[in-house]
This record gives sequence, C-alpha cells and structure tokens, in this order.
Amino acid sequence: MVREKFKWKLTILLNLLLLNVFTKCLPIETRPASYITSSETAFTSSNAMTLEIPETHVEEVTANNIIPNITHAITFNSLLRNVRPGQDVRQYAIELTLNGNQFTGRAVLDVVITEASMEDNLKFHFDGVTIQSVQTGVFTVASAVPAEFTLDDGILEIEPTQNAATFIVIVEYTGTMGNDGQGLYVGQAYDNPYIAMNLHPTNARRVFPCMDEPTEASTITISFKNIEQTNIVANADLDASNSNDGVSQFRPLQGPPHVWGMIAHDFNNLNIPATNVALIGRPGVPNQDSQGSIAINAYFNYLNTWTEKQYFEIIVNQNSRLHIIALPDVDREWNALSTIGIWEPYLLMEAAASVKQRNTVLVKIAEALAKQWFGYVIYPQNWRHQWVVSGLGTYAAYEAFADFQTPATDADITLLDTNTLFVTEIIQESLLRDAYVGAQLLEPQSELFDEEAIRFHINGLVKYKAPAIMHFINLIIGNDIIQTSARALLAGRSLQTVSTQNFNDAVNSILTQQGNQFIEDLNEFLDPWLHNSGCPLIHVGLRQGGVLLTQEHFSFTSQSHVSYEVPLSYTTSINPNFQNIQPILKLDSTTPLNIALGDEDWVLFNIQGQGYYRVNYDSDLWERIIEALEDPDRRAVIHPLNRATLIDDSLNLARAGRLDYDIALRVVLSMVHETEYAVWKAFVRNMDFLRKRLVALVTDDDDLDPDIYVRMVRRTVGSVEEELSFQPDPLISESSMASLTRGLVMDHACRSNYEPCIAAAVDWFYDPNNNGVVNPNIPYDIRPAVYCTMVKEGDGTIIEALEARLQIEPSHYERLVILESFACSQDDAFIRSLLEETVAAGNRFFMEERVKIFTAVAESSLANVGIAVNFMARRTAEIRNMYGGSQKLEELIFVLAENILNADLANDFSIWANAQNNNLDDSQDAANAALAVINENLVWDSNLKQGVYEWINENDAPTLAVSLALLCTTLVITLFH
Repeated sequence: MVREKFKWKLTILLNLLLLNVFTKCLPIETRPASYITSSETAFTSSNAMTLEIPETHVEEVTANNIIPNITHAITFNSLLRNVRPGQDVRQYAIELTLNGNQFTGRAVLDVVITEASMEDNLKFHFDGVTIQSVQTGVFTVASAVPAEFTLDDGILEIEPTQNAATFIVIVEYTGTMGNDGQGLYVGQAYDNPYIAMNLHPTNARRVFPCMDEPTEASTITISFKNIEQTNIVANADLDASNSNDGVSQFRPLQGPPHVWGMIAHDFNNLNIPATNVALIGRPGVPNQDSQGSIAINAYFNYLNTWTEKQYFEIIVNQNSRLHIIALPDVDREWNALSTIGIWEPYLLMEAAASVKQRNTVLVKIAEALAKQWFGYVIYPQNWRHQWVVSGLGTYAAYEAFADFQTPATDADITLLDTNTLFVTEIIQESLLRDAYVGAQLLEPQSELFDEEAIRFHINGLVKYKAPAIMHFINLIIGNDIIQTSARALLAGRSLQTVSTQNFNDAVNSILTQQGNQFIEDLNEFLDPWLHNSGCPLIHVGLRQGGVLLTQEHFSFTSQSHVSYEVPLSYTTSINPNFQNIQPILKLDSTTPLNIALGDEDWVLFNIQGQGYYRVNYDSDLWERIIEALEDPDRRAVIHPLNRATLIDDSLNLARAGRLDYDIALRVVLSMVHETEYAVWKAFVRNMDFLRKRLVALVTDDDDLDPDIYVRMVRRTVGSVEEELSFQPDPLISESSMASLTRGLVMDHACRSNYEPCIAAAVDWFYDPNNNGVVNPNIPYDIRPAVYCTMVKEGDGTIIEALEARLQIEPSHYERLVILESFACSQDDAFIRSLLEETVAAGNRFFMEERVKIFTAVAESSLANVGIAVNFMARRTAEIRNMYGGSQKLEELIFVLAENILNADLANDFSIWANAQNNNLDDSQDAANAALAVINENLVWDSNLKQGVYEWINENDAPTLAVSLALLCTTLVITLFH
C-alpha cells in the first residue's frame, strides 16, 4: 500500500521538478549483624549497634598511591555547611531492612559541633521518610535518651537533652522505595527486579539523615537486611564477621554520603573484561557484551596508567571487584566506588550495531569508568566546583576513547575519529548551549546548597563546557598539562574535596617551572570563562598590510562586554597548515596582524575548531572564504573541522543577528560538495533550528511554499547521495564515519520531506522475502530514518509491523529506535494514546524509554509538540512520578522549550508555567528558565524568520542535475522493485 502511494507521489513530483528546472532553476556471602563493634568510646554499648574502625586502617604511602588513614581528624569549614553551620558527622552506621517496596532504617550518627554553636539544635537533611523515634546521647549509645524533634520541608531538627560538643544521634524511621533510580529503589528488569542505591548527588537524604554535602567526609558503614536477590555488591567488601543469613554488612569506608552505592541482583555474569572486573547483565541478553568488554579492558588499563593511581589500591576495604552492571530501566550518573550502573542501550550492543550506538557506548563506558577517579577519589568542595571534577573526568574519558580508537594502521576504517567527535559533540555543543539566555555559569558565584540548583547545575552546561575548557587549557599550555595536574590532585587530595583554586594551584605550580607565553596565572586567565556565560567573538577585518583583530562577547541575547585573553591559532591560503592547532598569538583587545594577502586569499582562525571562541569575518573575507568553499578543489584544502566551524559559526552568528543570513546560507549551500561527518553534524544541528521554524511558518500561512526548507535540502545533499547514497551496498566495506554521516543526513533529509530519501526508506522497509514483515537487513545506521519515515507517511499497518518487530528485537537499543519512531506519526489520536500509555499504571515501557518517547514526540513535528505541551500541562505530576523524578521532568521541560515553534505554543506553555496549580513544585525555576529561552527564540522569529524564508525563496537556483538524476533513478527503483 505504501509503495503504491509513493508511485503516484513520485510521478507527480518528477513532473513538478522538471517544470521547476526549466522555470526556476557474581554471588557474595551474606549474614546479618546483631551488632557492630567499635574501638571508639562514642559507639561503645553492650546491646546496641556500634561502629568498628579496624586496626588495619593505617596510612600507607607509596610512590604512586596514597591511602589515607580513614580515622583522620575532621576539619570544620562552617562556611560550607548550610543545613547547620558548625556541625559535622564523623561516623554513620546505617541499618536498612527491606520489605517489598518499603524499608525501615536505623541510623546511628557520631556528631560533633563547635563550641560556639552548642546552643543550636542539631539539623540534618532528611526527606520522604516517617520518623519513629529520635534519641541523643553523649559519647556512647548507652547514654542515649528520647529527644524532641521536628521534620519539616526536608530538615530534621533535633533538640538534645543537654549541651555538649559530641553527640550520638539514633534515628529510627520508615520509607518507601521508588523505581526512579534515586536513593534506595526497586529497579525494573523484566522478570528480574533488582534493588539499588544511588545517592548521587543529593539522594542520601532520602535514605538516612545526613549533612548531604560534598564537603563532608565521614566514615560510613551500611548493612542491608531481607534482600532476596542472590548477589549484592557495593563500594566496600562484605564484613564477614558481622554478616550472617539475611543481613549483609559492608566494611566502613571514608567519604561523603553521595558516593555510596549498592546493587542487589539476580543478573548474569556476562564477561570478565579485566582481572577482578565483572560485566553483568540481565538474563536473556545474548552475545551483546563483546565490544563493551573489549572497551572496558582498554579503558580500565589506560586510566590506571593515565591517573597513576591503581584502581584496587584507592582505599582500604573497597570492594575487591569492580562491577559494571547493565541496568534495563534507568539512566543515572554513578559516582559510587566499585559499583557502576549504565543504562543497557549505552553498554550492550550487537556485533553489527549501528556506528551511532557504538560511539555512544564507547563514550558512556569511558565516562562511567573515569568517575571512579573523578567523582570518588576526588569530589567537589561544593557543587559550584563540579566543573573541575566533571571536566577532568570527561577529558580523561575522551583521552581513553582516543587511545582505544587509535589505528594500528591507516587501513583500519572501522575506528571512530575521536578528534572530530570531541569537537562536534563537546566543543560545538557547548558553544551553542552557552549562548542561550540564562545559560548556567561554569562556576556559580556562590555556594550551591539548594537541591534544585544543584540538580540544574551539575546536569546542564557544565557537562560540555568543563571538558571543552580543559581541552582549551591543554591546547594553550601543552605538555599534557591537564593529565599532570589531574595526577597531582589525585595524589595530593585523594579522598578529599577539590575546588577551582586547587586545580589552579596544580596548573600554576607547573607554569611557574616551565612558563607559558599566553598564561601566567591560571586564576586570572580562567576568571571570565568561569564567571560569564557566552564566549569570546573574534572579528577579523581586512586592512592594508593584513587584518585587524577585535574582540566582542557572543550570546544570542545582548550582554555587557566581557574582556577575555584569547590565544588564537590561524592559517592562510598562501601556506595552509591545518595540523598546527596550538595558538600562536594572544588577543586581549584590538590587535593588528601583518599578513600579506592577495586579492583572493583567505585567512581562517581557530584551527580545527579546537578553541573555545567563535570567529566572524568582514564581508570581503567572507566572500573569499565562500568562493573557496564553492570550488571542490579549493574546498578540499580546508580541513573538515574548519569547514564545520565555518558552518557552525556563521549560522550561530546569523541567529544572533551578528551576520547577514545572506552570507550564512551561502556558506550552507556549499555543502553540496560535502561528505564529511563533522561538517554535516554542524549543518544538521543548526539547520534543524531553521527547518522546524520554517515548517511552522508555512503551516500557519497557506500562501507560502510548504516545501521552502526542502529546497535547501535539494541543494545541499548532492555529494552525499552520489558518493554515499541512501541505498548502501552491504557487500561493500565503508568507514565507520561514512556510515555515521549517512545515518545523520538521511534522518534529516527524510524529516525534511525530501522525496528521494522517503523513497529510499520505503524501498528498505519491508522484507523482500516476507512482505508485511520489517526487513531485518536494513542497515543499522539508517533504521531511525527508515522507521520514522514509514510511520509518518504510512498507516496503521506500519505500526503493526514495527510492533511485531519490537516483540522479537533482541537489542534494547534497537527497541528504543522503534519506540522513538512511533513519535513520528501524524495521527493525533495515536500520539495522544502513546503519551497517555507512558503514564498508565503497569505500562510496558521502561522508565528511561518514557523519557525518550516524550522527547521524540516533542521533536517530531509542529502538531506533535503541541500535543506534548498539552500533555505536560495536564500530566505534570504523573510525568514526574513515571519518568524518573524532577531531573527527568526538567530535561523534558527544556526539550519543549527548544521546540516551541510559534506564539500560540509559547502562550500555552506560559499559561501552564505560570499557573498556581501547575504541579511543577521544585521544578518551577526550571520552567521559568525554559520560558526565557522560548521568549528569546520568539524574538528571532519576529526579527529574522521571514527574512530567511524570503532569502531561500528568492535565491533558489536551478536544481542541480545530479539531484534530478538521482531522483529519477530512485523513482525507477521504487516503481519497478
């Protein structure tokens, strides 16, 4: 039916196109503990739980490893204590007894307070629990007596029965385990539910009373009772002397609460990637572990060397094995030692998996492993310093990724270009996000204690900007300065907090010895990047004898000027050198640069797009650059990453009103000669902004050309169609980057209603040997485009075929591809039903899948984002509960904000966000920030959208012959296949 539909559609299209051409041109032993013995008098009692610090805890220092004494003295820093200044918890002893999805807890805390604050009540974060009793005593558990307390708005306040500097606090309570990956929860894994505890970043307060701040380093002992799962793994080794049937007690470890983790499961050991490293997954996952296991082995060994801190020597009592577990249902960051949970589609993959999934898996594994050092061994003094830990972790992860993908020979085409991926996925993504109104500062000016502010900060821009800035520093100073500084921090501040000043001190100590022409003091250099949003914008103007460089501040909404010291790299067409990416001059104000340029010569700054700044050129220089890009031979001289940077900079400059779209879109049209992934990634990221808004414009006005954006696609995909093709031959080997490019371009072209792409999708979809069944041999990288196109263009039979494929799909990632394709439907009733199903009790979707489905709906079309906005407004509370809590809700709020495409949708969003009964609760500030982004985009709509439409309409040259020939070929294939 679908093929018949396209036969007549393509016939009509061919006639119209011809007319247009001529007119326009593992198991672990478990036992319960009736008590915990202690050598500390504060925890001594003959009949109560006490805490033992074994005598084996002595400080051991070797050349490459520091294991500090876990009983070291606590240093107060009252400025970094918001819940109760002058108070610290030296030791926690936590007993958790599970009963279905309920738990009971008993927390014994050794609390010390400063003499100056002895008159104040004790206070702890404690949320979502019911307290049964509170007792306080001095020095010993035996001295504890009932105490008055209140629990209000997540703060437990206790009034001790006497004044003292040292207290024993005993709290007994009950709580409920959710299924959202936060705190102590019950995970969903088909017929094998698991129990897990992930306390990062502020979820410890949902499990036991705590200070719950990263500045706190306490001794923590945790025991679990009544866990039915066979295997239970955590940060520490089990304490055999205090464990017996029904109770598992883990040895004490030093650290802040948020780095504790545990997973109890009945999963299978899939592989042993390295000695004492286990890869674990649910039953029923066949043959999907080999590629991940190889990567784990490579990364684990690499990071041991890169950090100069051997993993299994981090701390006494740590678990003697590292467990990496594929979690089917949730995607959360883990900082727990020895226990890593990674969402299954980001860890396990089939041998013939898509290159896109392989890229995701390899990066996610590297980042998760790096957090064992950067997140556990060192952690932020306050969450405002998270950029140091996050930046070092992601930087180290990409170093490991790059080493793993370094070819032994140039003939290995299966490996990924990690330099390209870092520039496109980290640097360019950060520059985009950093330009938005209200973009988070890399380092907020004040300490972060509010849970919403912490969540908003650590899950936002910092994930991209921090590693981008680390990379820029390393580029400027050289000599592996980031690795050397990371090693110094891991050695000198092992199991302690780090701050911006600690990082700067580590770098400055090296600069003092070797010097640097661009950076004398890292504190002064970094300040504008840390404490301002946006980035430097370098303007290059022609002048007699060379060029004149000036500096501005770039963002989409005007801000006050910020002065940066910007190290720059550049090359010219006279003697092009795109391999020397190190800076060769510094710009802090207006600087003339003597370069002898001929009449057609160009100069390009920011070699390979490695620097954290944007570049604009005057009109004469843009003309020269465009002429070079339009000539295939001259274009080839320019490095692909610089061609990508020209696309990225020009479209973002035009979006901000700093450059005429006439220039930016002429740069875009040179894409007709392009097949490189980096350039197409920059194209798709930025042109998608135009595509969605132009579609909204023509939908609202019947007098406008509904194919206005398709005309841009026709004029840019020529080389991809000709050289890569939407019909790849599975018998011909091609590079991984080529496959990645085809998948990216085909998805964009099909979503743009480009008919040759749609025809190719139709041709691919059904199994030629079993009509009506989805073709199992569709190349993995084009499946998203094929599935989405068929759902959008077809009828209910397409959904039925994909549902049948869903039932037999062995790969969780490929299951997700199918579920996301459902969101492409243009059937309003189906989309509403799909969204309602995600919040229905007992629905068939895993929690993270619900997030992905909603995201796909909001991004798929103007009509569907309208349905998504309405669904969000009506079902806010259910979305929070069923999708994974406030963090996931806020992610989706910003997805909506980016896809609000007209004033009517903006008004609907605003009415909901500003309503008194909107159920946003602690996500209200996120909604307000999203509304600011919506309004910023509406300003663009008002000022520039019509002009973009008119430029495309007036500058539509005759369609290229190659595109016409390819269309004819596709038509013939479709009609007679």
